[in-house]
Amino acid sequence: MEFNEAKAVLKKGYLAAGLELVDEESERLIFKYRDVLFRIIKEDITEYASSEKFRSSLKVAPVECGICSSTYREQIVQPLWPGGRYPLWIRDRKFVFGDHNADRLHVEIDTASMEFINYFRFDEAYLQLCLRRRMHSPILRHTSDSKPSDIREYLYMPSTIQVYNIPETSTEMALERSSAVIEACLFELAYLKHIPLGLTDEWPIRRRDPRAMPFEFSESVRGNQLPIPAANFNTDIIRFYQLGMSSDVPVLQFLAFYQVLEYFFITISEEQLYNKLTRRLNDPKFETTSRHLDRLIQDVHNHNRSTDETEMLKSVLYKYVDETELIEFIQAYEDYLGDKLYTKRRNLFGEEVEVKLTQGHVMGNVAKTVKAVRNALVHSSDRYERSARHIPFSESTEVVKREIPLVKFLAERVIIASAT
Repeated sequence: MEFNEAKAVLKKGYLAAGLELVDEESERLIFKYRDVLFRIIKEDITEYASSEKFRSSLKVAPVECGICSSTYREQIVQPLWPGGRYPLWIRDRKFVFGDHNADRLHVEIDTASMEFINYFRFDEAYLQLCLRRRMHSPILRHTSDSKPSDIREYLYMPSTIQVYNIPETSTEMALERSSAVIEACLFELAYLKHIPLGLTDEWPIRRRDPRAMPFEFSESVRGNQLPIPAANFNTDIIRFYQLGMSSDVPVLQFLAFYQVLEYFFITISEEQLYNKLTRRLNDPKFETTSRHLDRLIQDVHNHNRSTDETEMLKSVLYKYVDETELIEFIQAYEDYLGDKLYTKRRNLFGEEVEVKLTQGHVMGNVAKTVKAVRNALVHSSDRYERSARHIPFSESTEVVKREIPLVKFLAERVIIASAT
């Protein structure tokens, strides 16, 4: 696109948006909106013109605040802290996944690119965000109305996740490929840096302030250069993990992380049954007689009768969590608390629990402990004395808070171990 053509497009776009053209020169435009003067200068026009070739290959996908081509994708991300606002200590930081200097797929989380901004420059929702910035920004609100401001000062510049060099030949395939990469990168960011971010499906709104971060078993990874994910993570359980990371309500946090574990209950339980039936069927002595078939039927009946959720949870832990690492976590957390929270006998919401840090015992003990908390949060019946149940906004909330790091750790181990 030539300079004058880009100038004409910008002029037409802002006139259509309701701005009044006050002055026009060969390399500059001046508009007025609600007694505020804006100028569009040569650099802005030139940049808009140069991005046309790239812009023409993009389309809005998969949501209203995302763009994608066969090789590139960019979409707004937002913090998952309550309030949806970035804490000061991570604001304006850039994160890179993979080698951004190489001509292969890599991902960046940064301020939106000018290609993204120019693509949505005259989108109705985006324009309204830009035009309202003077009203909400103390600096811009006190800018002199008589002196034209650079219109780029009012551009809404959200944080976005940007996927480069997607090795696909169509936008549809690029969306599918990049979605898996994005989900993995967002999990890595939450896991390695303790920063929970999520994709935004619509133009964002202002929210409340964030909360403090909880205890972490491992230190946050230093620097903003992160590895490109080497695995595909289960998108469903990542959503539960992000819900846990974003909530400031202890009950919701615990249950969200627990749902990561619960997600595999049926799969692992049935896998055990399948293995048992397979061994019977593979036995050379097996015959399709009533006696042998009755054994198969009995195996299924026994499985259905004997399987309870605590045993299912224990099976999930045995499959996905390393016993030694779990022991190390409990030791580290008890050192942090200065209290033998798990390794002493205690009454936890009506259940007598104790975690023995020995091989062969720790998984079952932990499963019983986690399940006791989960039952207390989900069931409010009078099975136990009132003092033994969880009551919201009571002292028992502090009990739940102390249990969150353990179930969060287990959820992380399951997410990682179940990846492909």
